[in-house]
Amino acid sequence: MKNAFVNLFLILFSIMCLVSCGDSDDEKGGEEYNPSKPTELLSFYPDSGKYLEKVILIGKNFGNDPSKIKVYFNSRRAAVIGSTGSRMYVLAPRLPGDTCDISVVVGKDSLIYPDFFRYKTSVTVTTIAGNGNKDGNAFKEGPFGEAVIQPRYVCVDKDDNVFVVNRVENAYHVLRVDEEASEISVVARGVVANVPAAAPETGIISFPTETTVGSFYTLDPQEFWAPRFREMRWPEGSSLPANGWKHSMVVNPDDGYIYTRYYYGEIVRIHPKSFELEVLYKSPQGDSFGLTFNPLRPNILYISMWGNAGVNAHSICSMDVTDPENTFQRISSSNIAGGHRDGELSIAQFRDPSQIFCDADGNMYIADSGNHCIRRITPEGMVETTLGMPGTRGWKDGSKEEALFNVPTGIGISSDGSVYVADFDNARIRKLSIN
Repeated sequence: MKNAFVNLFLILFSIMCLVSCGDSDDEKGGEEYNPSKPTELLSFYPDSGKYLEKVILIGKNFGNDPSKIKVYFNSRRAAVIGSTGSRMYVLAPRLPGDTCDISVVVGKDSLIYPDFFRYKTSVTVTTIAGNGNKDGNAFKEGPFGEAVIQPRYVCVDKDDNVFVVNRVENAYHVLRVDEEASEISVVARGVVANVPAAAPETGIISFPTETTVGSFYTLDPQEFWAPRFREMRWPEGSSLPANGWKHSMVVNPDDGYIYTRYYYGEIVRIHPKSFELEVLYKSPQGDSFGLTFNPLRPNILYISMWGNAGVNAHSICSMDVTDPENTFQRISSSNIAGGHRDGELSIAQFRDPSQIFCDADGNMYIADSGNHCIRRITPEGMVETTLGMPGTRGWKDGSKEEALFNVPTGIGISSDGSVYVADFDNARIRKLSIN
């Protein structure tokens, strides 16, 4: 206990000194970086912690200008708050991995500490809205505590507005979730909506509908999200799908185009203004209720395939949209019966994976509806169960060891990394906080 108090005192004292050293360029204390001398890494403390943990790095010739120092926990860059030249104060970044190398880059020097930093992950889930009432005729908007909903899909725009596709019997509504006001309101009433997508630049929400082969809707924040019916412009003489069965959309941040996939397999690219369409590839038939792009791998489209997708049943597939003919592939386990297995993506198993969404760090979250849990694919290609007990239905908030879901079908992620879940058969919107 005594050592713990001593360490805490040292950390607090170091932070006070380091922050005071970083107040302004004219008043910097400590030693400037000397490019003719080597940088040395000696130690750091504490040796473990969570997101935004205050970590002191000890060494030589760091320099006293935080803007000229780069520190990484694995591949995640940490914020450097202050430096005296021999001590640095940094904040552990979000989700760098369980065991982290800490590397320091100053001038031409790039070094790695010999010891590891152990990252502690904390995941909790809470219910935002919904009371479990699944009677479609009982739908009710309004305050969170009074709302009666059955959410299907989720979308979060660039300003962290949360939208939910809600199913009411055979009709759908698009809802806006206002956490600040603790209220749910309808923005598009009575439209057969499927998985929506938010454009990262404009914030325009697009979602497919099945009214016609090329039909979809847009919600523009400049128009207060008033729903606009759109129709894709197919190339003259092209062969159209037999029906308008398209269940998800996504916007590629690299080219700004909207992408969707039909039940019959057509993967198409849509111009966001003219709505002119190009068929990129004809994949095997089957439903897909999730599409996403990964910012760490531009132009790679990830697709979650439903259990009726034949050779791709219960799987995650991918395709490079710049070379579709040569790159479409199943990247999860070849087990078409479905199941649950964590580990490397190539052997991981899913059961009716639904909406899939990638965060800014390259983590892909999946509403694994048939397994009643939330899965994550890390940037390193490892699959893990984030929350929920595989194969067990239920409703329970709490930690990773406690939380239960019942056919989660929708996933959306805000800028702070919070994950929103449409917990369909629980008739609730849930929120995952991950640190």
